[in-house]
Amino acid sequence: MNDTRALAVAGAGAALGMVALAVATQTRLVRRMDRAVEWRVRPLRPRIRRAARIGTFAGEPYAHWPLGAAVAATIIVCNDGSPWRAVIPMGSASLGAILVHHAVKAVYARARPRHALLLGKTEPAYPSGHTADATAVLATGAWLLVREGLVPVAVVAPVAVAIGLAVGASRVALGWHWSSDVIGGWLTGIAVASGCAIAYGQLR
Repeated sequence: MNDTRALAVAGAGAALGMVALAVATQTRLVRRMDRAVEWRVRPLRPRIRRAARIGTFAGEPYAHWPLGAAVAATIIVCNDGSPWRAVIPMGSASLGAILVHHAVKAVYARARPRHALLLGKTEPAYPSGHTADATAVLATGAWLLVREGLVPVAVVAPVAVAIGLAVGASRVALGWHWSSDVIGGWLTGIAVASGCAIAYGQLR
């Protein structure tokens, strides 16, 4: 029960934070900060593009779905019990993050940075979908692996955080998103992962 309450608080806080940040992106302060980050990253882009393309990999649809499936398969093979307790949370992490970030974009059509617009990327910017999807799957997967006793938290948590940070940073490095879009993506992913972790607890 304590875990459920803590997860609910974390999820609600992340969701409210994501909405609050969406509102804040309309302010001069946040826009100025976004432009400052873009101004600093722009001249570095040719040199960091290759690394950024690698960093963004975990947020691609062809990567985060198999990642979630791999976590679910690992739990099914290694532990006894209903396979649905792993399949449902991991599937919900991928699908839930996609649905949520698209829903937000349908309501809040924030323009992309100039670099993305010049390359024909006109889909609303906030929140970063790659970041949200990767964060939801990574956080949910890490939670399940720890709760199933398969991987120590000291091992899986730093890996999940590092990959999530890399995906977010790569979206700014590639010029597809403002920095606040990425923060919104992290918050979205955490909110979705919290719900998935609660569902996992109920299925146990």
